[in-house]
Amino acid sequence: MMELEIELKKASDSLKAWDTTSISLTAGCDLFMRYVTRTSALEYEEFNSAKSRLIERAEKFGEISQKARRIIAMLSQDFIFDGCTILVHGFSRVVLEVLKTAVQNKKVFRVFCTEGRPDRSGLRLANELAKLDVPVKILIDSAVAYTMDEVDMVLVGADGVVESGGIINLMGTYQIALVAHSMNKPVYVAAESYKFARLYPLDQKDMAPALRPIDFGVPIPSKVEVETSARDYTPPQYLTLLFTDLGVLTPSVVSDELIQLYL
Repeated sequence: MMELEIELKKASDSLKAWDTTSISLTAGCDLFMRYVTRTSALEYEEFNSAKSRLIERAEKFGEISQKARRIIAMLSQDFIFDGCTILVHGFSRVVLEVLKTAVQNKKVFRVFCTEGRPDRSGLRLANELAKLDVPVKILIDSAVAYTMDEVDMVLVGADGVVESGGIINLMGTYQIALVAHSMNKPVYVAAESYKFARLYPLDQKDMAPALRPIDFGVPIPSKVEVETSARDYTPPQYLTLLFTDLGVLTPSVVSDELIQLYL
């Protein structure tokens, strides 16, 4: 039984090594290990029974994770109203699912998509929304404050939800939340519970940087330093609610949910 646990740990470590900067990957693997091995099956005398029980729990974890986006999409519908304008940042599969569900529910709204530097992932989301016939406007990242007075709410995904109730997400999320907060616009986060991570960053530099190349379109002299980190930390006081598969949570409740997940 111990050897089986060791093999699972090796597999988990191999996955995490694929992208050491991915918070959701690390948190997902850690939660998987906790969920699968937190069972009395480990005390069974008969090995095959214990192994079957572990496989059953592993499949159940996968099933819960796959359903997470659908649950979040359903829970978030009460917050999207006809005629609203939603600002989104970068590409998020769960945010796309939320907006797809709103379209299926015949809700009428428009979306402002930021470009989403450094990888311009916001353009991908804009293309997906255009296929759904949702009115979309693409903004350069620096135009957020300029357009915020037209926005009714901000909706973002998250690479990770940390113990403080804050989030780590695509670079620029923090400044969007700051602008929204100063103009009394709600900031909603859509994130699956397997992205809840046992981290407690105190500031922007208190986490491993996720470095990504940036194309500026013109040559940059080698002596010019370029900031290539692709994510930032948004403290909980700038977030309104988190839409998760565990329910609609305030940032202050996240630490309690994390304790339950990792017990």
